[in-house]
Amino acid sequence: MGARAGTALAALILLGSAGTAVAADPSTAPSPTAPSAASAATAPTGQLTGGTSRSERLAEELRKNPVYVSAALPRRLPRSLAPEIAAVAERTGVPTYVLALPDGDAALLALVHDRLGADGLYVLIAGYGHITASAFGVDVPIDDARRISLYGTPYGAEPLAAFKNFVDAVASGKDPAAAKAQELYDRYHDSDRRRLYISSTDRQNQNLLLGLAVVVFPGLVLALGLYLSRRRPRASGPGPGSDPGSGPGSVRATAVSLTKEPAAPRGARGPGAARRRRGLLPVTLLAAAATVFGVVHFAPTAFPQVVDSPDLNVTQADLEARVDEIAAGLAAGPIYQDPSGPDALSSADLPAIRQRLTDLAPKGPVHIVVTPTDSDDETGHNADLLLARIHERTGRNGVYLLVDPLTGVIDLDSYGTDLDTLRRFARVPTEVRYAYGETNGLNVVPRLDQVLDAVAAAEPKPGHDPAQRRTTLPPLHDNRLPALFSNDFGAGFGLGAMLLGVLLLLSWAALATARAVSGSRRARPAGPSPQHAEPRHTTPRPSLRQLRAWAGEDARELAARLAAADQDAPGRTRAWDCLDAAELLADSSGQRPDESAEAGDLAAVVVLAQAGLAALRGRLHPTVCRLNPLHGEATGGRVPSWFAELGIGPRSAQLCPTCRDALHGGGAGTSRGSSLADRATRADRARDRLLRLPGADDRTRSAWDEAGQILPAAREGLEALILRARESASVQ
Repeated sequence: MGARAGTALAALILLGSAGTAVAADPSTAPSPTAPSAASAATAPTGQLTGGTSRSERLAEELRKNPVYVSAALPRRLPRSLAPEIAAVAERTGVPTYVLALPDGDAALLALVHDRLGADGLYVLIAGYGHITASAFGVDVPIDDARRISLYGTPYGAEPLAAFKNFVDAVASGKDPAAAKAQELYDRYHDSDRRRLYISSTDRQNQNLLLGLAVVVFPGLVLALGLYLSRRRPRASGPGPGSDPGSGPGSVRATAVSLTKEPAAPRGARGPGAARRRRGLLPVTLLAAAATVFGVVHFAPTAFPQVVDSPDLNVTQADLEARVDEIAAGLAAGPIYQDPSGPDALSSADLPAIRQRLTDLAPKGPVHIVVTPTDSDDETGHNADLLLARIHERTGRNGVYLLVDPLTGVIDLDSYGTDLDTLRRFARVPTEVRYAYGETNGLNVVPRLDQVLDAVAAAEPKPGHDPAQRRTTLPPLHDNRLPALFSNDFGAGFGLGAMLLGVLLLLSWAALATARAVSGSRRARPAGPSPQHAEPRHTTPRPSLRQLRAWAGEDARELAARLAAADQDAPGRTRAWDCLDAAELLADSSGQRPDESAEAGDLAAVVVLAQAGLAALRGRLHPTVCRLNPLHGEATGGRVPSWFAELGIGPRSAQLCPTCRDALHGGGAGTSRGSSLADRATRADRARDRLLRLPGADDRTRSAWDEAGQILPAAREGLEALILRARESASVQ
């Protein structure tokens, strides 16, 4: 009797320290395998039945080991992390108790401390690494350490990383922890913390971007090169005398938008055109290939991430731990409450629920499992799969109910009862299965009663609930990101092709609009226009700078007018010939040995451009003014006979109307004056209108005798000038 009394006293003491144990149902005989109340309080992990509170269950776990890791979230917080968590906790320098749970708060830590009765640092690691801590009987900087853990841990880091930051802050001391906490708070409290990982969706976006880049960038380079190779030559293609380094007066860049029609003379295109085209296209192709290579080569540098989450090394034991605990708990009784989850069923509720389960025994054994479900649990938040695995592990057919203590969701499955329990459960209102509209907590017990009512109403239906179900767990998450240039790269490639087409179309439209606006501003109405006639009469001694400006202006206007002219416009062929010869001279003018030769070439460009403009207006006069070819076509009649005395001839030469009027207005146009004074006057008047060009020695030279080899050909007519310009460029 003494021994039995001592045993009973010890059992009472254990019951008092661990809480109320689950009593056997008084209406049924005790199972020979059911543990006693005392052994239930100290049973292995997960075998504590529903009668104890959550804080008591967790305190009992901490008595066994100061680190308790829930088995409910093995894919995010695997139980195999417990040794590493314990090693990190030792660095605090004070007794440290760690709970890794799906949820919890400081009030839970206080209750666990009261049940455990041991001072120290109590830390709760939530599923996503959120740290909650309380200190009992020790002086450590908890608040600063929590702030460091919150702001100093990047998004996506494993929960252990947050705990390490917390422990390091505690171990550093109060002042360093306070300084670092304030620094991190100032840096991140108004902005997002840095991200350590990217998601698979982010990698898909990166591949989409790479697909765009590998098409758009090389495509733009190629389009630009093709555009330049087509537009940089002159209207008829660069002649043999073309030179990329032509002087400031060059017209080559002013007419590059034109392409000479097949009807143009073949002589307008020289070997230089092919050389320039062949030289630019290979460079364009190489640049496009280099762009593709650059995108491919630097993509790993721009997007260096290779994993989307930490590698937690989840073991098969981690995935099996919770089902093992639940099966062991159900072996002790029909109700199991996860020690890591909240109390969905209180001790006061359990007797009535057990009685109902006893009454339902003829319908088939009914088992209730209270445990959290989450996307990071072993089943990936699949309640049916979890129940199937529990049934497989217990090996007992019947009805299994799963209650989530965090959300209040109730799930049910039936195995081998030959009843229509599942059909009855499907008819249960949605607000019963889910805690919709509940304002006073989850109200699990009233809703559970309605579910049990549906079980009680089940009727025989053989074969309605086969015992065999799928129990294969989904594979462990492979945290390796998809490779670069995979998945959405193809979609990006296609999208890039469409985007490139849109960009090229917009560019073409912009260029066409700009060209049209520019052409409309420069276009002049058909017929004579004094727009550019007067400046050419301002002085018979223009400077080289003036000649360059006139040459560029007149050539641009001719190119614009020619582009806007109709295909059957009068004088179109003459205008093309003039523009071709003018561009040949403009390209080679910068290569002349002296300033006078360059001035002569530029003057010839002006003459040719004005002749082309006159041809487009329908005036095809073949000669130019004998005194000043810059005055344009010679329609004022032949030169006076006394020009022979000045060495200006021949008699067949002609004057422009302006020079004719100027000579006649002063009496110089007659041949009757015979006095020396009259001859001197008319000679001075004629020489004053004679074109003279700047020379290398700052003297002015006659445009006809000392201005190179090109311009003097204008004395024989425009055709001779055009031919001489082409021959000169071909020789060069």
